[in-house]
Amino acid sequence: MAHETTHETIHETTRPAGHPANGSDHAHHSISATTCLMVFAALVIGTVATVWTASMDLGALNTPVALAIAIGKATLIILYFMHVLYSKWLTRTVVISSFFFLIIMFGLTFADYFTREKTREIPSLYSSDPILKQQ
Repeated sequence: MAHETTHETIHETTRPAGHPANGSDHAHHSISATTCLMVFAALVIGTVATVWTASMDLGALNTPVALAIAIGKATLIILYFMHVLYSKWLTRTVVISSFFFLIIMFGLTFADYFTREKTREIPSLYSSDPILKQQ
C-alpha cells in the first residue's frame, strides 16, 4: 500500500506545471482531422479563386476582390492553424489590436498618397529632349 501511495505522489510531481490535474485550467485544444481538412479545402478553394480572379479583368474591383480573398484565407489560418480561436482572451486581444494597428497604418499611408500633388508629365530624367535632361 505504501508503495502505491509513493508511486502516485511521484507521478503527480512529474506532471508539467500547466497540466489540468495540477490546478491549471489551461489545456491545449486539438483540432480534429475533419476540421483541418475542411480548413485546408477552404484554403485551396481560396487559392483557386485568387488565380481565377487574377485572370479576369474586373476593372477597379481587381484589388478589392483579391484583398477580400486574401483576408478570408488569412483569417482561417490565424483562427485554426495558429489556434487563436481556442486561445485565451489576452491572445485574442493582441491579435485583434494588431489588426487595428495595421488598419491605422494603411489609413495613414493612403491618406498621404491621396493628398499628394499628381503630376501628369513624364519626369525630365526619362525624356528624350536633351534640354530637359540638363535641368
